[in-house]
Amino acid sequence: MLLLEFRNFLLAGFVNTLLLSLVLTAGATLCAVLFTVALSTRSTVLTGFVYGLVECLRDVPLMVTVLLAYFVLPKAGISLNPFWSSALSISLWGGANGAHIIRAGLTAVPKGQREAADAFGLRGWRKLVLVVLPQAMPVIIPPYVGLVTGLVQASSLGAVIGVEEVFRAGQVIIEQTTLTRGGSPAYLVYGFLLVIYFVLCWLISLVGRRCEQYFTRHLTVADEASPLPRGTTQVVPA
Repeated sequence: MLLLEFRNFLLAGFVNTLLLSLVLTAGATLCAVLFTVALSTRSTVLTGFVYGLVECLRDVPLMVTVLLAYFVLPKAGISLNPFWSSALSISLWGGANGAHIIRAGLTAVPKGQREAADAFGLRGWRKLVLVVLPQAMPVIIPPYVGLVTGLVQASSLGAVIGVEEVFRAGQVIIEQTTLTRGGSPAYLVYGFLLVIYFVLCWLISLVGRRCEQYFTRHLTVADEASPLPRGTTQVVPA
């Protein structure tokens, strides 16, 4: 069978895909946090610059960003191999989208919760970690999991600039087989790649669902403790 014949080549590409996906997730998260902090500062110049950068990264096609990073950065004296060039460009794109997700989650926390934290003497990072983030995470996690699955899928764009990940491995197998044996095994190889990406994204969604359940466990406990049936609202007479 063709896939078994090239199993070592596919395995090496799969490992590179996993490694690139981990780097992209970490890089995008770091960029998202930095962008969010910058957008929350009182500096009009910094906020305006970061806002423009974020919108540019979100609006420009990701393929264009990947190609620009690979071909333009060397002109500026920054030489990166295909792996790190794609990691940088895709992480910036992920960070721009992640910043919007994080800001939306933080904004969803009622103002009264922040005021209550101030009343208890919680300030700065303590208020953020102990009060704001636990309430923002249920809002942040679902779209952020979608972003992470998007990063895994976007890792295949590295094949365009020569990253030896699993999608590129599949392309090489198709090209070699077509040239040496005749006939294209594209349906078999791309079908196999479809299964790989589906399983990876499904596992990420499963982990994200577990995380969401963890951060919403207090809501479940409150519903179970309530004497009213779930989904009903108590009406207080005027």
